Amino acid sequence: MWIKNTKSQIENFISMKMCKECAECCKNYPLIRLSKNEINSLELFTGLHFGIPINSKGIAYEGYLLQFKENGDCFFLNENNGNYSCDVYEVRPEICKKYPSNLRQQEACVLNREKLFS
Repeated sequence: MWIKNTKSQIENFISMKMCKECAECCKNYPLIRLSKNEINSLELFTGLHFGIPINSKGIAYEGYLLQFKENGDCFFLNENNGNYSCDVYEVRPEICKKYPSNLRQQEACVLNREKLFS
């Protein structure tokens, strides 16, 4: 059965491809605040204790922040031959689900799309 693609379906496909090849939003992001519910979801999904992927030390914020690797990548971001994936995509934090949520983030996505697909 053939289904005609709508513009939004095509844009979603491009965005997904772009995200797999870009992942800039998962690199060097300053602060990913996590709620207790998000921590619980991550713990249940990964089997990790919250002390592993969470960092609440040394930052003037009362709560929990997602830990990043030494190279600046999100703790759960993986790279394989230039393609990126998220180990916790199904239970990723709300801030990740909503990205890009503001004009600056949307503009960054457009610029990255142009770089990748030009």
